[in-house]
Amino acid sequence: MKRTASPIAALMLLAAPAGAENPDWNYSATLYGWFAGLETTVETDQGTIDADLSSKDVLESLDGSLMAAFEARRGRWGFVLDGVYSKLSATQGAPLGGAYAQAVVETRLSQVTGLALYRFHSTPRVQLDAGAGLRWFDVDMGVSLSSGSQGLSGAYSVGDSWVDPVLAARITVPFSDTWTATALIDFGGTGSDDKTWQALASIRYQFNDQWSAAFGYRSMNLQHDIGGRPNEITLSGPFIAAGFRF
Repeated sequence: MKRTASPIAALMLLAAPAGAENPDWNYSATLYGWFAGLETTVETDQGTIDADLSSKDVLESLDGSLMAAFEARRGRWGFVLDGVYSKLSATQGAPLGGAYAQAVVETRLSQVTGLALYRFHSTPRVQLDAGAGLRWFDVDMGVSLSSGSQGLSGAYSVGDSWVDPVLAARITVPFSDTWTATALIDFGGTGSDDKTWQALASIRYQFNDQWSAAFGYRSMNLQHDIGGRPNEITLSGPFIAAGFRF
């Protein structure tokens, strides 16, 4: 399995001293609970397996994912770090033409996105940001095949890590001093066999100058050749979050 070290950590080292020297910098940190359903397509030696786990199934089993974000802002510039860790399993009944009774796809996904965003429009009613950055993925996928009509069983696993460039846009709409809506979309990759996108929308309530809570919906997709074969993963579902400004 090929592994690539993440360059995103370098952004953290650059941002920290700059913020310490300039009092005009301000920061926010957010911790999320993401109840993400999973859709995955895995290419194996014997064919394609499509498996899914709905958000409803995730909630019923108390399974889920965690994500955290950090933003440093000074003037019109903002620097965002966003991380996700997800470990989920999904199933497909009678896969590969019914040769097996069931396929279970276990997916462990880690991602870190670093973005530099410039606020090119800012009024009391709306703020618009656009920018670019990098997204690092680390993925391990395992497939377990249960015996079917032909008495067959088997297992298959792949893993890889890689980095994609991304472009991003964000809109923030304050409804009042306490309620704010935010939407973010990004997309990137290096070609037709290596693509990624995500979309996020949230509503935030500001309790005071420091603490806030939010809820929303997030989808993230990746398409990448792993082990020399095309694979696709989509995580989608609701989230809740707690934020702190400092």
